[in-house]
Amino acid sequence: MPRILDGRLSPGQLAALRLAASGYTSRQIASRLHTTETGVHLRLKAAARSLGARSRTHAVVIALKRHLIWLDELEDGTPQPPATEPTPADEGRADRNYWTTRYDA
Repeated sequence: MPRILDGRLSPGQLAALRLAASGYTSRQIASRLHTTETGVHLRLKAAARSLGARSRTHAVVIALKRHLIWLDELEDGTPQPPATEPTPADEGRADRNYWTTRYDA
């Protein structure tokens, strides 16, 4: 079982997750972040471990659900926070209802 860290991500890890969520390959992410492919893999692996994810895709999903990255920022890379910040009680409720309604019906 992977060791889950505190969920905090470095700016480099967040940048790599944003680009991975946008569909960029490791080589493309490395070019945009001025690092190596190995550096990208290390950032994404550390982010996944910190979030308790099983893969880079799972890490992207968790980051989106926790509002660490937003879909609005994926188009041009400019961060766009949601109009209102979710309260801890609301966090995840909309996602849970969406998935339950759409796929469990």
